[in-house]
Amino acid sequence: MSEHEHGTFSILKAFVLGAITGAGLALLFAPYSGKETRKKLVEKKDDAKKVLKDTTDQVIKKGGELIEDGKKTVESLKGEMSKVVDEGKKSLHSIRNEITKFVEESKDSVKKTVKEEMAALENELTGRKKKAKP
Repeated sequence: MSEHEHGTFSILKAFVLGAITGAGLALLFAPYSGKETRKKLVEKKDDAKKVLKDTTDQVIKKGGELIEDGKKTVESLKGEMSKVVDEGKKSLHSIRNEITKFVEESKDSVKKTVKEEMAALENELTGRKKKAKP
């Protein structure tokens, strides 16, 4: 419940309680006979019950609306989080593919370099053997 709604409810509650109290005091000090005063008290009590029931019904209705809004918000957040997770999975898959590609290219490059170095060493050894045979 927002501060505005909470404040409105407090004001409404204070108004109802004030009206009930004022009506009760007015009836107690009214210049009616006991029988008439009791009759009026019963009428005012019934009116107060109706106001209280109406206020309670409004609070329950507003509470239900807030619960429904909360459920919708949670569902929306779940959908958004699902999208974020899916995007994260796609990004990780893409990064994994890039790393795999890089590793494969690096392996090929290292193999090529090793072959070239081995060939150069073989040539150098062959050249030294030829010089050493005279």
